[in-house]
Amino acid sequence: GVRITGWKKLKRCPDALPAAARDKVWVADVPARSPQAETKAGKWRFRTLYDGMRRLPRARGEAFAPGKEYPYGYGVPERIIAVESAFAFPDRSVMHFPEGAIKNWPNLEDIELFIRPHVQFVFNILPFKEVDEKTCIARTAVQGSYPLARIHTKYKKDAGKTCWMENVIDFLDEPGEWVLNTQQGKLYLWPKGGEPGDNIVAPLLTELVRVEGDIDKDGPVDKPVRNLVFEGLAFVQAEREVLSDDDVGLQHDWNMEDKANALFRLRGAEDCVIDGCRFAGSGGGGVRLDLYCQNNTVRNCLFENLGGTGILLCGYGPGTKDVNKRNEIINNRFANCGRLFWHSPAIFLWQSGENRIANNLIHNMPYAGIVLSGARPQFFYMERKGQKGNIQTYLKGWRQVSRTIRWKEVGGAKEWQHIIPFMHTRANIVENNEIRNVMERLGDGNAIYISGTGPFNIIRRNYIHHMSRGSGMIRTDGWQKDTLITENVIYRCAGGGIARKNYNHVENNIIVDIEADRGYVDFVSFPEDRPTADSRVQRNILYHSGKEPIFYHVHSWSVEGRRFTMPKDTEADYNLFYCAGEPNVGSEFINKMRTDGIEEHSICADPLFVDLENGDFRLKPASPALKLGFKQIDVARIGLTEDFPRKFRHTELMN
Repeated sequence: GVRITGWKKLKRCPDALPAAARDKVWVADVPARSPQAETKAGKWRFRTLYDGMRRLPRARGEAFAPGKEYPYGYGVPERIIAVESAFAFPDRSVMHFPEGAIKNWPNLEDIELFIRPHVQFVFNILPFKEVDEKTCIARTAVQGSYPLARIHTKYKKDAGKTCWMENVIDFLDEPGEWVLNTQQGKLYLWPKGGEPGDNIVAPLLTELVRVEGDIDKDGPVDKPVRNLVFEGLAFVQAEREVLSDDDVGLQHDWNMEDKANALFRLRGAEDCVIDGCRFAGSGGGGVRLDLYCQNNTVRNCLFENLGGTGILLCGYGPGTKDVNKRNEIINNRFANCGRLFWHSPAIFLWQSGENRIANNLIHNMPYAGIVLSGARPQFFYMERKGQKGNIQTYLKGWRQVSRTIRWKEVGGAKEWQHIIPFMHTRANIVENNEIRNVMERLGDGNAIYISGTGPFNIIRRNYIHHMSRGSGMIRTDGWQKDTLITENVIYRCAGGGIARKNYNHVENNIIVDIEADRGYVDFVSFPEDRPTADSRVQRNILYHSGKEPIFYHVHSWSVEGRRFTMPKDTEADYNLFYCAGEPNVGSEFINKMRTDGIEEHSICADPLFVDLENGDFRLKPASPALKLGFKQIDVARIGLTEDFPRKFRHTELMN
């Protein structure tokens, strides 16, 4: 980055500067040090600013609600086939706003819209193109992930004031805030200490180090770099990314394919090691393993206060080229990632298989902890008779997912069994991770999320606890098969225990004290409109300290209301249900399940934990769960190991 110097006290204050900031703001000329001269003044446009290791906040306006609300599912690819044609092809660069909320500022190109567009699980940062104050319509230079509208009111907890502007002099009203005006070539700062320090730094790069092999992106063979070790290094102060029309989005635009938006990137690498490094105080992500990446290891590292994803493993899109695999992400700490792009998970696997994700500590995240993802089948074949236009053609132009598909290699694959061979997020092992206090900002997310992947992923022996919201702490979502969820402990979480869809197995888990987030308390949930044949839900302990648990929740997307009957084609048995506050609830539930032909050998009994209040989930020798075949879960193996660097274990994390 470049140190900003030559600060002077602002004497002639702009009329729009808030009264609270007058006589407190300093100004500096921005030096012409950028490789890309983006502005009329020959300066560069940076979007993050640092005071030493800390990222400074930009001036931010009051939040407001967009001016329109659309029907649920408007413009969402997964639901296009279920809505009328009028809602199928939205312009995602247009936003209606309340009168006076947005102005046609003279330096509009500097100003950005921060918005949760129509859905709970995405957060966009978009530059403006034009604003019409008379019609109250704004247009962004790049399309949003979804329509720039209100979140549907069915999600009462998230609907409301979901957007704001940044980098406007009108909003510079707090110590530490700054504004950049590229037309003037001026940087304005209200320093916390009264005067700017000597370490105010503007970043030049979105990526600091790239290890790159010989990539033949369209061809069959890449030649990787091998056997490099990076140890004990600190990576800080990179710029955040800006969305462009050329971006290729992963699921829900949670990240972009093959993009320089992390501090450190392996792109065509094998047998490389990143050990004991710190990735902190930056506008983008921490580490990317892109395209061909095999047998690489990231271990004993600290990821904190990042604007984006902690670690992304991103292989080639669906096709025959399957070369991102057998990597290890072991014994790392992730805290406060996703500070700018709220939807960013700590660890994200996309089209990447046979990896081991183990013994990581993940906490204080705005959205999900770990995501395993791929392209859902509907992106291959969406069609609707009688609809204006062609959905498949439209979706191929959609930034997310469709652009990742290697169409020449997948042929005419449409049905699930034909698509599965191209889904390379398979046979991953996610084990011994501790996840707490994630889902702090967005909705409809999870501690561990799996969607649109290949088979044989194993989610085992993870400890997930103290979550204030979510839609299932572990969730198989949308077209999943043969995922094994076993030996996990879920404790004192709101919004559901395990949410499973399709042919996936839930075995030998402990779920304790699920609390209400979505209006009900479900330990295991099942979608009514998805197949569950041959799925196993067996030898689990479902324990509630209160009086009104809902052990199983069966729901349908297409039917309003809740139904609490279990799909009869699920192999559900040998489970233990216990409600300490009202023990007969468990017996009544089992009796009801038996009338549906399941839970024949399940019981209602106290599982006899060794010390539940102090987090000891071992079972006493006399536990009735052991007689059902339940296997003890070795919680001592979960979380950071003794090898994790002491300086990263006890460090005071940056805000």
